[in-house]
Amino acid sequence: MTGVDRSPEMIRQARARQPAGRHPGNVVFVEADYLDDTALAPGAYDFVSAVAVVHHAPFVTAIDALTGLVAPGGRLVVVGMARNETVLDRVISGCGLPASLAYARLRGGRRGPAGMPMEDSAMHWGEVRGAARRLLPGCRFRRRLLWRYTLVWDNTRESGP
Repeated sequence: MTGVDRSPEMIRQARARQPAGRHPGNVVFVEADYLDDTALAPGAYDFVSAVAVVHHAPFVTAIDALTGLVAPGGRLVVVGMARNETVLDRVISGCGLPASLAYARLRGGRRGPAGMPMEDSAMHWGEVRGAARRLLPGCRFRRRLLWRYTLVWDNTRESGP
């Protein structure tokens, strides 16, 4: 398994949390950028996940880079963030407010680990859903609590995305 982040601090924290003893060599952490780094082998990964990553880059660029990593028969899972635009978006997101407040309380008010780059999504729900369906035919898009969505795409092509 390969964990990738372009932030040296996030790689340092991930390595520090790696359990000692039990299968310590199962995860390799690489300081790299999935958008343009040659440290990652194109089409070599059976499973690629991106959690709160895609909104840090132009959506098309991010999806193209991620699908380029997925081996034929492999799967891409994105846990992304979108912003509200309509009244209905606000109502639906409001349903997650109790969970959001509870989560914030558990984390001591922090949104993420110290040093983690933070950025809000530039795309709203409809834009993300439409772009995902256009770029990844057959993908499954689900809206989740806490302004998140999941996007699952299986690479059914013989080679590449």
